[in-house]
Amino acid sequence: MIIDASSVPSGSILKSEVCIVGAGAAGITLAREFINSPLRVILLESGGMEYEQDTQDLYQGQSIGRSFQDLIASRLRYFGGTTNHWGGWCLPLDPIDFESRDDLPYHGWPFPRSHLDPWYKRAQDVCQLGPYDYRPSSWGITPDKVPPPFTGPDFECKILQENYLRFGPVYASALRDTPNITCYLHANACNLVTSDNRSEVNELTVKTLSGNELAVRARIYILATGGIENARLLLASGSQGSAGLGNTHDLVGRFLMVHLVYPGGVIIPTHPRMSFDFRTHVDRSFLSFIGLTAESMRRRHLSNIMIHWSYNFSPVKEAADAVKRLADFERSGNSWRSDLSTVVHNFERLAEFGIRKVLFGQGVPVESMPVGCSSEQQPNPQSRVSLGHRLDSLGMREVIVDWQLVPEDKRSAAETLKLLALEVGRTGFGRLHPLLAEDAPWPAGFYGDAHQMGTTRMHRDPKLGVVDEHCRVHSVANLYVAGSSVFPCTGANNPTLTIVALAVRLADHLKKQLA
Repeated sequence: MIIDASSVPSGSILKSEVCIVGAGAAGITLAREFINSPLRVILLESGGMEYEQDTQDLYQGQSIGRSFQDLIASRLRYFGGTTNHWGGWCLPLDPIDFESRDDLPYHGWPFPRSHLDPWYKRAQDVCQLGPYDYRPSSWGITPDKVPPPFTGPDFECKILQENYLRFGPVYASALRDTPNITCYLHANACNLVTSDNRSEVNELTVKTLSGNELAVRARIYILATGGIENARLLLASGSQGSAGLGNTHDLVGRFLMVHLVYPGGVIIPTHPRMSFDFRTHVDRSFLSFIGLTAESMRRRHLSNIMIHWSYNFSPVKEAADAVKRLADFERSGNSWRSDLSTVVHNFERLAEFGIRKVLFGQGVPVESMPVGCSSEQQPNPQSRVSLGHRLDSLGMREVIVDWQLVPEDKRSAAETLKLLALEVGRTGFGRLHPLLAEDAPWPAGFYGDAHQMGTTRMHRDPKLGVVDEHCRVHSVANLYVAGSSVFPCTGANNPTLTIVALAVRLADHLKKQLA
């Protein structure tokens, strides 16, 4: 069932075995795993089935550190969560991302990547992707198609799969038709009320913007509200004046990480009639990119990275510029006549480009290849989410985001681009002048993306993590956290497939616990 919490009488007490807070990728995946289970499940969603500005405004907050993304625009607060506008890129984290590394403080997960593989396979189905196979050769990218220097020893070709799956519209009907699952819309989780010794959650306070106040009583509570809001709810819960739940060692909200995005430079290829672009939309979608080999990361003490590029084709760029000027011909005097001539003159070459590229995939003259990078941010306890004094419409304290980097972030990025330039030149592929140096500022266009991670990090030691290897808050027996906030380190790969895999794994664990 799907019910609007605003229609539930104020003061009502809702009861279930499992209460999931948040209906994004993690929350919807968790709820699906309990379909037709003997367990009753309540799924709480702050928004409705469509975007609503007053609900979205509950994401208001302050940024006091490095320039951070817009806290309202970077997330979506309605059924389906941020999958309502995500890019659909999916791939597992690399095995090296799970390893503890002496050269990178706080790096590593409590288990190896191989442990998560069974749940990654099931996550493929949830995200409606192709097979759980990320070997380039399985997707037609044989070694002979990959030019040096991307065949090792430092760089290699990798792939990701794409599917712009909107979890809300796709899975709403299944949850609506399942008798043991009830989803409450416009239901905002505001406070986890605990026992006197704070070892167990007894009740969850829920409010609506229309003024209703409800309570949820469950055996198990799971927070699945995203990298910032999970920490916010933990910090806001417990008795007044306390440091929040799960925060005995002042770790909740710390280690805020995103992926670092920046231009790396422009490759001028030696042979302009070439192509290294294996994107396909025939029967399944994937995208190739370049990454560091695990051996190179270990040997050179480098962080993980995704390297993409685009193509500037000489005839296409010339004609495209002319078309743009034609659109503004009223402001450009008589120059539109020469621009029209340029388009006509290049029409045959443009047609040839389209036919060859779409039908045959053959190379066309490449003028340049702008390089874009997305690298992992190293865990940093000084990068954090905390609570301010301003209150939102529900009376909850707004977040303060203090996003910070460590010197290793820039050093590793600069060293990787320097290595890429050397390899591009050494192998005769072309020339690259990196835009980033360790002793210079980040290049124009640098930003942290919207993959908010790490604020309730996973670690077996409660002095180093908020949740244990099963995603349970260390100090609270019946409270769990789902989503990217539990990532102890990020790797460079997009997080959604890992979020879904961890959610399926958590559901399996809870079924055993509740049996």
